[in-house]
Amino acid sequence: MAAPTAPVFTGPPRTVVRPGGAFGRLLAGELRILLRGAPRWWWAVAAAITVAGLVAPLSAVPRIVLPAAWIWPVLIWSRLGTQRHEYGVESLLGGYPAPRRRTLAEWLSGLAVTALAALAPLVRFIAAADWAGAGAWASGALFVPSLALALGTLSRSHRLFQAGYLPLWYATANGLPLLDFMGAVRTGGHPAGPPAPAVAAVSALLLGAVFGADAARRGKG
Repeated sequence: MAAPTAPVFTGPPRTVVRPGGAFGRLLAGELRILLRGAPRWWWAVAAAITVAGLVAPLSAVPRIVLPAAWIWPVLIWSRLGTQRHEYGVESLLGGYPAPRRRTLAEWLSGLAVTALAALAPLVRFIAAADWAGAGAWASGALFVPSLALALGTLSRSHRLFQAGYLPLWYATANGLPLLDFMGAVRTGGHPAGPPAPAVAAVSALLLGAVFGADAARRGKG
């Protein structure tokens, strides 16, 4: 009895190939790493700031609640761009097949923290049709993780971002419009700081510097 012959497959495959959610898992992993170790009391204070943003008078939201929301995660933001170096895994990640995707996921995790920390002020701005305030909020949300990732990548240390961000925040909290990246300082009810597109452009330049520094380091490696 002859042995059965293996079937011969011809023609294109009939099974639909669906792309996997690798980037989503990468982003979720970066977010877990970024938030790792945050104690319960940290989350409790973050929740209290959110509640305050929902119930406070609208005039107090940009001036008080928004600065409070965007100083509380400062130690978390300062981890951006530094952890793989400080934990000694940079050489292991050097062989990652899509380093730009990893960097983008790290930045997006920082953006997620920034947006969630000040979600209540955004809700209030939209509810009040304060589109200038919402625009300033959006550009500020882009700026903070871009600054953190850029300074962390270039210095490989938490300290440079902390030293650079705190004076910016302090100037904004004390009513200096020149450095107000979040729209907290108001004149006639409108943000008095730099235009939102200018802040967004600076954010793009900072993010571009991150990709450039990563590419240069890979080239040297």
